[in-house]
Amino acid sequence: MAKAKRTRRARAVPHRRPAGNRIFDDALSLASALADGGKRAGADRIVELASATREFGATLDDFPQLRHYSDTAADNLNDLADYVAKTDIPDMLDDFASFARRQPVATLTLGVAAGLAFTQLVHGWPMPVKAHRTSDGGVKRRGRRRKALH
Repeated sequence: MAKAKRTRRARAVPHRRPAGNRIFDDALSLASALADGGKRAGADRIVELASATREFGATLDDFPQLRHYSDTAADNLNDLADYVAKTDIPDMLDDFASFARRQPVATLTLGVAAGLAFTQLVHGWPMPVKAHRTSDGGVKRRGRRRKALH
């Protein structure tokens, strides 16, 4: 009898989640929506790269072997764009982790290349510095100066 009363009482009061949990869930859904938007934008960029690669290959009439490589690269980029668009981010991370376990040298190489690219983006591309003669015969340097890191 006591068990039946507890069950009825539990049904009578709706289960309310604390406000902190609702806020956390809302933040997670917002982050997921932003990640999906970024994922779609990334897939679109990959498709653009694939079409540019295919267009470049079309100009290689004198080199049919290179044209074949270009077409294959464009097809693989389109496949990658489909994968990015259709796969959830946690599944991508799992796939990358399994690839890293199978191919540690390739993972290290990709990490170094990504680090170098990120460093170049953060510090800005090196701008060529040109020396020009001034009217008084001196040399004046033009170009962007790099800021010293302290």
